[in-house]
This record gives sequence, structure tokens and C-alpha cells, in this order.
Amino acid sequence: MKPKVKIVATVGPSTNNPESIASLIEHGVDVFRLNFSYGTHSEHKETIGMIRSIAREKKRIVGILQDICGPKIRIRGMEEPVEVNKGDHLFLAKEAGKDAFTISFPGIVEDLKENDEIFFADGTVQTRVLQKRDDGVVLEVLTPGRLMEGKGVNFPKADITLHALTDKDREDIRFGASEGVDFVAISFVSSEKDVIEARKIQREAGGTAWIISKIERTAAVENIDTIIDESDGIMVARGDLGAEAGLSRVPVLQKNIIKKCNKKGKPVITATQMLTSMVNSPYPTRAEVSDIANAVFDGTDAVMLSDETAAGHYPYEAVDTLVATILQTQEFYPYYKSFETRPGEAFPHAAASLAQIVSCDFIAALTLSGYTMLHLSKYRPKESLFAITTDPSLINKTALVWGVEGAVTIDHASFHTEQEMVETLLAHHGADPDAFLLVTGYLGEQISMGKSIRYIRREDRNS
Repeated sequence: MKPKVKIVATVGPSTNNPESIASLIEHGVDVFRLNFSYGTHSEHKETIGMIRSIAREKKRIVGILQDICGPKIRIRGMEEPVEVNKGDHLFLAKEAGKDAFTISFPGIVEDLKENDEIFFADGTVQTRVLQKRDDGVVLEVLTPGRLMEGKGVNFPKADITLHALTDKDREDIRFGASEGVDFVAISFVSSEKDVIEARKIQREAGGTAWIISKIERTAAVENIDTIIDESDGIMVARGDLGAEAGLSRVPVLQKNIIKKCNKKGKPVITATQMLTSMVNSPYPTRAEVSDIANAVFDGTDAVMLSDETAAGHYPYEAVDTLVATILQTQEFYPYYKSFETRPGEAFPHAAASLAQIVSCDFIAALTLSGYTMLHLSKYRPKESLFAITTDPSLINKTALVWGVEGAVTIDHASFHTEQEMVETLLAHHGADPDAFLLVTGYLGEQISMGKSIRYIRREDRNS
């Protein structure tokens, strides 16, 4: 059995080379994340081309996720890393200086008030505003840690509002569209309006990528239902979410968000610190393995590695740990989920239900837009899923969908009967199953006039 939960790995200095990309694919990576907080367009273009070339060579379906940085607030003007202790005082200035650092959006400093909390590095270093001055604010360190250039900054209780898409983000989205990325992750989404704007920019640039909304802000949690409705998928970005909403809320928020996505048939990625210890160690902690297993039981479609594969010393071991944990966990996974079924989901739901009764090797679905496959996956059948489509741009997107083990593009003009279509499918799949289920629909008057479910056995095909 293959992992039904997909693996997303971030490309970075440790892995941005052909040998590492090829090895990561062999170890089980389904989607590569490109972090647009770093690198130039020419560098990303080279990485995209490399991934596509290696995937073709290996005949593997591999997705590319473009993660745009959004209005991420970062430390600026800190020439050397600084170790801070509880009770230390720091000066956050409007302009960096000899004894002061600033942030990437220095105008925010003007809006800060005494006792406002400021968190750095995913909340590992917590401070509060002790004193406000004309040129900045004095901070008191509440928790010890390490500060350095480029680390993230959060204002969990301050009334700070930034638009989700910066000018750089808009240019990055247009670039991603020109390169044909499969997914675009939008950072710091606050409402469905951010998703609509991002999709409009991408469509106007000729892109077809699925829009993945990163849930990092308390505003996104409050607007989660409408954000899910407008998005093609969701990422539970636990780093900034923990800093914004509070660490103790993250487990419950993760479960609730995944549950909502499952109900609506939207792919969901669980991200951040899945295997942080493996940045510097070949072995995970017990808590990290439990975290992965819990995400699988929660119903996540994918789990994501960040520093573990971008800058870590043990990227392959980290992927192996994910694969082993997912495989072990899915032996006890409660398959065949029960959700309220909407009319448009009737046939995927019926196929998943039928698979519990008849013996079948897999379930294949003709999916022109991805809808049928997404909603077949939604019901979490134990059988592996296989996508058939006439849209080549949909193939790599299946790399993010729970349970989909293969996909093929077919030209409906190349056959005239359903039997010919089935033989074309099996030839691409390289399988000769005893029996399988086929969820099909309109492909031309000579084949099918409407949706149907076929139970196809080997003896029927050979008769």
C-alpha cells in the first residue's frame, strides 16, 4: 500500500540540485514547495524546469507549489544574530542603527502602544512594548531565544492590518502563471476577498493553478468558512498561526479546519514543524511522530516539510519518517467517511459506498475539472484512486489529493466506445485488475450521455 496522505517538501539550499530532487521523488515526495520569500525569478525558473525534467524522466506525477511571501513582517538591520534573555531590553526603531533594529514594514512601529506584545521567530521569542519613543519602542524580553536577520515578526493582539497581496506578490503570481505552477499558496489571507483577488491576477496572466489559502491569522480563523469556499485548498500554517492565535489553540484549530475542508472536498495541507528536530538529527522525536499520525487521523490530505528539506542535514530521512508514519497510521485509519451528500457528489459517494460491497482493485474516475476526483477522495475509500482527464493541466494537481495514486490524460477523439476507453486507461495504468470501479460521464454521444458507475471485471473485458 502506498501513502494516501501526500508529502510536500520545500526546496532550499540543501536540496536545490538534480541529485537531491531525484532522490526526494524516489523517497516519496509528491509536491515540491518553492518559497518565494527567497530567490529570484530566474532562479525559480531554473528550479521549476529541473523538477519538471526529472519528473518526466522518472515518469512520476509531481506537483509544484509556489508559496508567495505576502506581507510577512521580518527583522531587518540586525547584522549579527543576538541571544536574548528574559528581562533584556531591545530597541525596535523606525530606522535601523548601531544599537537598534527595525522591521520590513517600519510604519507599523508608529501604531504600537505600551504593553502590546511582539513575537519573533514563530513566537519563540516573546516581548512586550515597555516604552514608546518618537524614534521607536523599547521592548522587554519575556522569553529567551535567538534573534537574527529575516526572522518573522507577529503582533498577536495589536490592531495591525496589512493587505494580503503586496506588489511583489502580484508579480510573483504572474510569474508562476507563466511557468505553469500547479498550486499558489497565498500567505496571510484574512478573508475571501484576498483569494478572489489572487485568482483574478492569476487567471488574467493565463494561469490555471489551484489557489491554496494559508491560515495564519486570527482574522482567517474567523472567516474560515468563506475562505474555504473561495479556495481550491487550505494550508494550516501552524507557525504564524500559533504566534497569532496562541500555541494552545493550534491543535483544536487544526482539527476544526481539516474537518471543514474534508466536508467540502477541499484538499488541506498540515504544515510547520512536522519534524523540526530532523533539521539536525537523523531521528525524529516521539512527539513529532505522534503529531504526524494525528494529522493523518484528523483527515489531512498532505503534510509539509519546510526547513527539514530546505536547509536540513537529513532531508531524505525526514521524508522516510513521514512515509513510514503515514503507512503505519493508515492501517488503523477509519475509511469510508460519512458526510452529508450534495446532489453533485452523488456518483462519487455511490462509488465509495459500492467499493465496500464489491471486490475491486481500485476506483477510476473520469474528471474533467477535478470535481469528481476531489469528491471521490472526500469519502476516503480504502481502495486506491486513479484519475482520467482530458485536461493535461489537471494531472499534476492530483499529486495533492488524498488517495490518488495515478492519473492519465486521454484524448476522447482517439476511441469510439467505452471498452476502448477502458483499454486505453489500463494501458496507461499498466494494470490488469481482477475488477475495478469506473465513475464516468459524458465523453461524446457514442460513449456515454451522462454520469454512470461501471463495475468492470477481467472476464467481462475479455469476453
